[in-house]
Amino acid sequence: MVMALNHRITRVLLENKAQYLGSIVLIIFSTFTFSLMTQFAMNFERQATEFETSSLQEDAAFTTEQAIADLPALEAAANARIEAGTTLDYTLPDGKKLRIFSQSERVNIPAIVDGEALGESGDMLISPVFAAANDVKIGDVLNILDRPFTITGFMALPNYIYPLQSETDIMPQPGFGIAVISKADFAALGQGSTFYAVRFNDTAQDPLAQSAQFRELLTSRGIDIVQWTDIEDNKRVNIVAVEIEILNLVSRAVPAGILLLTSIMVANVIWRLIDREAPVIGALYALGYRRKEIQRHYLMFPLLIALIGGIIGTILGTFPVRAMVAFMFTAFIVPLTTIEYSPVRMLISVLLPVLFLGGSGYFVIWRELRHAPVELMRGKAEQNKVNFLERALKLDRLNFATKFRIREQLRSLSRLAFLLVGIIVATMLLLWGFALKSGFDNMLTSGLTDVYHFTYEYKFDKPGQAPLPADAEPISAALFVPEGDDRRDFYVSGVKPDATLITLEDETGASLSMDQVIMTRPLANRLEVVAGDAVNIVRKPDGRIFSVQIDAVSNTYAGAFIFMPLADYYETFEVPEGSYTGAFSNVLLEIPESQPYTVITMEEKIAGVREAIAPTEAMIGFLATVAFIIGVIVIYVVTSLIVEENRNVISLMKIFGYRKREINSLILNSSTIVVVIGYLAGIPLILAALGVLVQALDERVGLALPPLTISPLYLLIGFVVVLLAYELSKLLCRKKVNAISMSEALKAGIE
Repeated sequence: MVMALNHRITRVLLENKAQYLGSIVLIIFSTFTFSLMTQFAMNFERQATEFETSSLQEDAAFTTEQAIADLPALEAAANARIEAGTTLDYTLPDGKKLRIFSQSERVNIPAIVDGEALGESGDMLISPVFAAANDVKIGDVLNILDRPFTITGFMALPNYIYPLQSETDIMPQPGFGIAVISKADFAALGQGSTFYAVRFNDTAQDPLAQSAQFRELLTSRGIDIVQWTDIEDNKRVNIVAVEIEILNLVSRAVPAGILLLTSIMVANVIWRLIDREAPVIGALYALGYRRKEIQRHYLMFPLLIALIGGIIGTILGTFPVRAMVAFMFTAFIVPLTTIEYSPVRMLISVLLPVLFLGGSGYFVIWRELRHAPVELMRGKAEQNKVNFLERALKLDRLNFATKFRIREQLRSLSRLAFLLVGIIVATMLLLWGFALKSGFDNMLTSGLTDVYHFTYEYKFDKPGQAPLPADAEPISAALFVPEGDDRRDFYVSGVKPDATLITLEDETGASLSMDQVIMTRPLANRLEVVAGDAVNIVRKPDGRIFSVQIDAVSNTYAGAFIFMPLADYYETFEVPEGSYTGAFSNVLLEIPESQPYTVITMEEKIAGVREAIAPTEAMIGFLATVAFIIGVIVIYVVTSLIVEENRNVISLMKIFGYRKREINSLILNSSTIVVVIGYLAGIPLILAALGVLVQALDERVGLALPPLTISPLYLLIGFVVVLLAYELSKLLCRKKVNAISMSEALKAGIE
């Protein structure tokens, strides 16, 4: 008997194919996203971890005042690998910049991405990102200080996964790259500065604790540290962990939201299917079918939909994984090795919609089949009950058309909830990219161009003492952390009290005098500091604690900084007067060759941000398409349900002489207010979700975005997209309304 009953499944699915097909499409979207993002995140994390381990990534890097004489003895005392390296920043004739490193053999070993390793003298390895951006190929020759170097391969360095030119940068610069040559070739160049990379042998102990002990060891041996960077503070590396966190968050949140939406939709469809077939179910009881058999029959609908969508989405989600990882490695320099697929994740991808839809479907079926067979055959009495919302609104004062539309939504709260959630999900997907784009746009203005008014930013490897030209403003800076928090670092910068190349403003937009201690808004929010507070901060290189009183808080998001007059900086941190670690200028400076430095222009910084925005702009188009499809499916299914439930009403309207336009307006426009409310509700929800992302970027890599808002233009575009989805759904349902004949009401009366 059960087999005979199941023969009607195909017929029922085909009769309501639009509703069920929409459910399958949503499940394919969710499982495709889950399968793709989880497999992608797994492979991205695995390959980054394997690269860091196999290439012996540093735990810290530092520079000193004088060369370390006996490295083997220091290694033994510290239980660590220590390798001295040399680096040089060189500007090519076309203005592109290469940071050249001597080949490392014990720490930060370069991994070959393509081509061959260094062999003969005059060979060079180069980063693939720089090569792709500047059309450099294997076999090309680059002249460095009048010496030709042949590119033998592309490589990746584990301490330069994200190729930032400066540790204070927030985005890679298009014209910056890294290269590696042999130690002998580097010595022949006769230029460069020395640094040290250390990797601790005890992997069980906290690297930060070992770093602190190692700095004490250096101090005890009379070695003065000029600059120190723990790997956790290295933005060129720790942004990978943030990216993995974001991927894991997206891979769970987005599919879960779409699956929840689909579960509500399928539950509504099954509920109405049982309502519509209540007399049939009563007859099946009378023919001897047991309740469990009928439950299993109707449970086949959500399970079949879940399995079809889950299997298709999971399979489709596996194909782009390698392409996604390869695309990500165009920004993050990591060797691309084998792609692994997790059978467990694929199984979860298939089972999740089964659990979601099966659970919601079972609840609805169990609830509906509690009624007695006689009650089912007669039709349930409570289906026309007025709910509490309809009673509370007192609709009698409104005109007929308004009352009709409101009641159509309130008569089914589950259908109303489904429509509302669907519009919210579509809105959040749509505005995700718009909010990020607005944040980057604001960062370019309030975060960069409104604060900094210089053309060139110089950073010196060692503190300088020589007088700078009159057009340059010196700056002395060091890396600090809050007392009791070793992970969230920031810079304290001493500037001239009459500095004109930096402008800081308070919350009212008034300029702040630079002759005081000023903290930027991101750092003030992080430390919960207001003007007048004193904070204890720890200098990273030597661990010394200082107390600084904050005179003002600047409403700028140009990073986490404390600015103070140079004289106060020298006195507070016991730095030699007249020294500086950097300079701002609107003209190129003549720097002695004996003073190694890096220079970056404001145009390059802005270009880096704009280049980072480009993928966001592409993502906006993709998310808008997905949101549009979801919106069309959700609104179409809800409108179809309204039409099906009002077949007799529509038929009577035609008998009473209502024109097609009037009927369409009453039936199809009843969801307008819900669509508007759903869109408005989605705005604060997406801003709250993105707040988590912004906080992670600030805490882990120091990327301080302004509070994310969405410009009115983007909000208008988003609303237009949602309205287009709504109008398309109504257009598709109009045929259904027009197809209902006047005889429907007469047939219902006879029955």
